[in-house]
Amino acid sequence: ASLVGYTNAGKSTLLNTLTDAGVRSESRLFSTLDPVTRRIVLPGGGAALVTDTVGFISKLPPAIVAAFRATLEEIEESTVILHVLDITHPNAPEQAEVVDDILRGMEVGDIPRLMVYNKVDLLADHADPNEPPREWELPPNRNVAYVSAKTGQGIPELLRNLEATLDGRGTEASMVVG
Repeated sequence: ASLVGYTNAGKSTLLNTLTDAGVRSESRLFSTLDPVTRRIVLPGGGAALVTDTVGFISKLPPAIVAAFRATLEEIEESTVILHVLDITHPNAPEQAEVVDDILRGMEVGDIPRLMVYNKVDLLADHADPNEPPREWELPPNRNVAYVSAKTGQGIPELLRNLEATLDGRGTEASMVVG
């Protein structure tokens, strides 16, 4: 499984929460330059490898894409993509579209995808932390997990959803269109 998402969405923090990886987790561009892969144990006792990848940004120059080819190649080899989105960011829908565009350009649309709405712990004033704000126009996706990589909220559900997707029980709902 590859963790992908806009920069500062919480991919490295999520990897640390899932695996105790101890990777650097900073709020800055390109703090993850090399892919980091760790093993996780799934609820049913099986195991999976999870790879943290470079954070995407809008209008990523082709030279930068070429420089990060190693981390992006990890995505192409994935069985499932975990698209991590900072649910609290005011530009979250646009950031999701940037990531979708980059993934479409990489032609990995046939890889099942799990949307991971991160930072739900920061939605104290929001009516339902398991739903994105109503004003957002996010693409419909039935394969969603609502988590806080920082507090661990929603992580068991994420792992069950990941396991189901890897076992082929969640792939139809999670296929990327485009």
